[in-house]
Amino acid sequence: MRPLRYSINVTLDGCIDHREAFADEELHRRAAENISRADALLFGRVTYQMMAEA
Repeated sequence: MRPLRYSINVTLDGCIDHREAFADEELHRRAAENISRADALLFGRVTYQMMAEA
């Protein structure tokens, strides 16, 4: 059985808006590392649609 990893982005006020601030290089590096280790990714509908457009 393979390990299951869970990742979520949350702010103190509970709101994440990619138009308000930009992630730094360290956050992008960590996210890319996590994604590269995954065998599969599970997204909600809205995130899936955003990723499909990218």
